[in-house]
Amino acid sequence: MAELNAEMPLGDALFDYDQSVIRDDAQAVLRANADYLERWGTTRVTVEGHADSRGTNEYNLALGDRRAQAVRDYLATLGVAADRILPVTRGEESPQCTTEDEACWQSNRRGHFVFTAK
Repeated sequence: MAELNAEMPLGDALFDYDQSVIRDDAQAVLRANADYLERWGTTRVTVEGHADSRGTNEYNLALGDRRAQAVRDYLATLGVAADRILPVTRGEESPQCTTEDEACWQSNRRGHFVFTAK
């Protein structure tokens, strides 16, 4: 699993500030992810919902949960079985970037995929 996760064949879905709505650019990423998951029908993933550092920890955990659920639900509309996707929240706890500017905050507002089974 470590090797597959290191390859990162599934792209992150980025979100707007304080939102859990799937953006147009994220839809394209998630369609490509759904195609990959269709080809590899036995894989299972966790989708981690992340938030930037603004807001309280409690709020960001709830926002991360909404983002992870939104990604799972969107993939389900594309035909990926929802039971193959476990949504979890990371809130602001696992930032991809720690600089306090918009570019960094944007990279932290994401739904990120981790493979859990082949």
